[in-house]
Amino acid sequence: MQSRASELAVGVFVIIFAVAMFFLAMKVSGLSGSNLSDRYSMQAEFDNVNGLKPRAKVTMSGVTIGRVTDITLDPMTRLATVHFDLDGTLTSFNQAQLKLVQENALEELKYSTDYTDASPDQQKAMQNELIANMKSITSIDEDAYIMVATNGLLGEKYLKVIPGGGLNYIPRGGSIINTQGTMDLEDLISKFITGGTKTTDSDSSNQNDAEASFVAE
Repeated sequence: MQSRASELAVGVFVIIFAVAMFFLAMKVSGLSGSNLSDRYSMQAEFDNVNGLKPRAKVTMSGVTIGRVTDITLDPMTRLATVHFDLDGTLTSFNQAQLKLVQENALEELKYSTDYTDASPDQQKAMQNELIANMKSITSIDEDAYIMVATNGLLGEKYLKVIPGGGLNYIPRGGSIINTQGTMDLEDLISKFITGGTKTTDSDSSNQNDAEASFVAE
């Protein structure tokens, strides 16, 4: 009787452990719910997204701010277009921050040639248009770039947003222009071999020129 109770306890423990490991694997792999708040979509084009998969995380400064939704291939440019959803609560300015950003943008506008050459009514219209356009901006500036990164040496692929230092910000639904795709090991080896060959050929040519110059003298 005691033996059966022990076997039952071990069995229950194994089941609980297996369920816990399953949910942990789902969480780590990104297959569980993303729980994004104030969700909106953006996109970016890459020359190589090898290893990147839907539901891969999108991070900024080490904080997960979104998830990849799908990856398509543009038939014209032959570039991979990656669509991803971002968390608006993590990538948007609050009211005080947005007011400061608008003030900085208006101050920068006043130094532009189009603004100084415009009439007072036109300047007012330009200011109103600028403020209206900034109501839907994200905290990702136009100088930022996004890269396909690896979590560890041989870990999962994910998107990493590197903030820039600009004062112009990308609106919701926009695109991050500056991108860096996956760097394959084969490409690195090929570039290393090609670079080494070119260097050898260059050194050989320089040596032949030097010998010819010595003979001529």
